[in-house]
Amino acid sequence: METKNPEMAIEIKQCIETWENYWHDNKNTYNEYMQFVFGNQWLDEEARVFETYKKIPLTFNKLAPMANHLLGEQRQNTPTLQCEPDESVPEQTAEVRTALVKDITINSDTNVVFQTAFQSAITGGYGAFYIDTEYENDYSFNQVIRLRKAEIPTRFYWDVSSISPCKTDGSHAGFRTRMSRDKFASIYGKKIEENIPPSNIEEGTVFNDDESVTITTHFKRIYKQEKIYKLSNGRVLDSKEFKMLEKIKVGEDEMLLDGEELVTISEERSAPRYKVKKYMYAGDYELESEDFPSEQLPVIFVDQSSFFNKEGTQVCRPFFKDTKDAQRYINYLGTQSAYLVKIGRYDQFLIAAGNARSNDTAQIWRDPSNLQGGLKFDEVASGFIPQQLKPPELSMALVQQYERAERDIQTCTGMYNTMMGEQGNETSKLAIDARTKRGNYNTHLPFDSLNRAISVAGQIVNEMIPKVYDTERTMMLNMKEKGMTAVPINKPMDEYGGQMQNDMTKGRYTIRLQPGPSWEGQKQEALNSMQLILQANPQLFNLIADLYVENLPLMNNLELRNRLKTIVPPEIIEAGKTGEAVPPKPQAPDPMIQIKMQELQLKQQQLQMEQQRLQMDAQEKGQDIQMRWQELEAKKQEAAAELQEMELRYLSETQRTASNEQIAHANNLVKILTAKHEQPTYKG
Repeated sequence: METKNPEMAIEIKQCIETWENYWHDNKNTYNEYMQFVFGNQWLDEEARVFETYKKIPLTFNKLAPMANHLLGEQRQNTPTLQCEPDESVPEQTAEVRTALVKDITINSDTNVVFQTAFQSAITGGYGAFYIDTEYENDYSFNQVIRLRKAEIPTRFYWDVSSISPCKTDGSHAGFRTRMSRDKFASIYGKKIEENIPPSNIEEGTVFNDDESVTITTHFKRIYKQEKIYKLSNGRVLDSKEFKMLEKIKVGEDEMLLDGEELVTISEERSAPRYKVKKYMYAGDYELESEDFPSEQLPVIFVDQSSFFNKEGTQVCRPFFKDTKDAQRYINYLGTQSAYLVKIGRYDQFLIAAGNARSNDTAQIWRDPSNLQGGLKFDEVASGFIPQQLKPPELSMALVQQYERAERDIQTCTGMYNTMMGEQGNETSKLAIDARTKRGNYNTHLPFDSLNRAISVAGQIVNEMIPKVYDTERTMMLNMKEKGMTAVPINKPMDEYGGQMQNDMTKGRYTIRLQPGPSWEGQKQEALNSMQLILQANPQLFNLIADLYVENLPLMNNLELRNRLKTIVPPEIIEAGKTGEAVPPKPQAPDPMIQIKMQELQLKQQQLQMEQQRLQMDAQEKGQDIQMRWQELEAKKQEAAAELQEMELRYLSETQRTASNEQIAHANNLVKILTAKHEQPTYKG
């Protein structure tokens, strides 16, 4: 319900004014460089001076393509987030939680969020984005987490006492948006809209006019303390989890039941906790107020590169900070060169006043381009005749200075022509890779800053998930082995709800960032490394086929990866995860060979029983059966030799089958890879 709360409105206004006074220079720098890189590079007074001398100010923008190159590289190298659970979380639940975090932070919409923040950071010195919640759709009661872009980061503000690079640890943060008065009245009512008068004078940057209303979304972070408990079994619980434990009397002592284990409290202490409140204000009116489901402020600051001056003020540096003068110099040189080319089109003559004495001659010399052939002139007593003047030539010094200014831009940014796709003087692959790597040391900084912000966003999302995704629902998630799959979360596994399938409300997780390549071509380097290994030992391909395809320059390689993964033995894949060798599973023998071996074993048993029977007969009858005994012994040895021969034949057959399978997989692989490059041929 909308209510008037002037005290809170004044508090928010003071937060904004404090930030604006602190951030004034960085805000001006942001606006200046965004305009310079992507807009007009001429100051009004400079343009007027050139126009006075009949020179048209020209722009030869070298910075915008560089910014677009960095943006394109960032789009290809978006990092991923990995959830590392504690020991109490089931493996399947941890995999679903990881997929859920990735779905929230890395999808088509959030890619735009990160790209917008990255563009603002490299161009203007800093960027921003924020995290919020909304209903899944217009007909759902389930809420979801969404990342939102900040197209104008100068309308965002933070606590000047924040310590963390992303400023999520301050006491407050927020942003301002503009809404038309008609839309505002339709949402919040005409009465409130009429009570927010227009203000033609900006008051602390919170202002309204005849056409629009400024809405401030403000987050306030409140400190509190909470007890945590360490149990005798090593588990650490917060107050809420501790209260859920059942207390049991054992003799004179009181113990706790943790699952099926009796435990006691080994340690306890107070730990800092935070509560975040979200407000929306327009003028003195509180439009919305609610608890926000995280402990960190959800407004994330994205730094490009900054330092603190002697007054302790943070100073942001755009990526193109040191290139501005070189870019302006290029524009000056280009304008001057174009002017020389322009005036060089017209022939100029040195004449005496008497050479154009008569009216018809004066008309000819006033516009000599009207005549075809020679130009008439009037003779003078001194005998002076018109002399053609050589037009000014384009000086090579201008060309050299132009090339020097281009090199200055490349030196300041670390982005050389070879990185932008031009052919360099390097001939060997190692030299090309070395140049690429050296150039990317400088461009790695803005990528790393964005990755840090994405990591913080992952931590905040991880804090929000237990409170937002707390109902039973089915979600489409990109699972590691199955791709896009419908996955149930918080689904009761019994009628009492004691056990939950993929419970998102419990368990502790640590968010780790798995960055993408820090420069263009890192995947190619990994591919080259594996190719060197395969050159030394081609038979190793069956052990690294799944890793090899991961680094191929293919956008959609899931099917190819899954096919190649079938030729890698399962024990090798498992060993790659754990680092420990896994013994291979015994192969099932051929049923026919098994039957034959059983028949031979039965025959041996029958012969042995026959020997025992004859031995008993010999003892009873006292007859000499030495010849019969030797005959049976020979048959017994013959059966043993036949059994050994069958065992050797079984081992040989097993090896031959495995070899045939490897050959078949290799042939399939050749067909898959060669099919990507074959082009249809046409006759006619």
